[in-house]
Amino acid sequence: GIYGLIVAVILNGKMVIPDGDGNTTYSVYSGFAHLAAGICCGLASLASGLAIGISADAGTRAVGAQSAMAASWKKMGFTGDAGGQ
Repeated sequence: GIYGLIVAVILNGKMVIPDGDGNTTYSVYSGFAHLAAGICCGLASLASGLAIGISADAGTRAVGAQSAMAASWKKMGFTGDAGGQ
């Protein structure tokens, strides 16, 4: 998320306010270059988020597959459910 903000601030500094006649020095080349920079940053953030999600899912499933850990979770669940009855 912070990289997107940094890219946005840098690109905002590169844009020029049009003069009184409405003419600007912001070319089509600069526009497409800034579009490409934004798309690259966005896709990198998307890939990073997917990788974090996949690794977190795999880690959670691996911990759940350990019999000692799963037994303690079940024990806590059963005692928590039947504790007041």
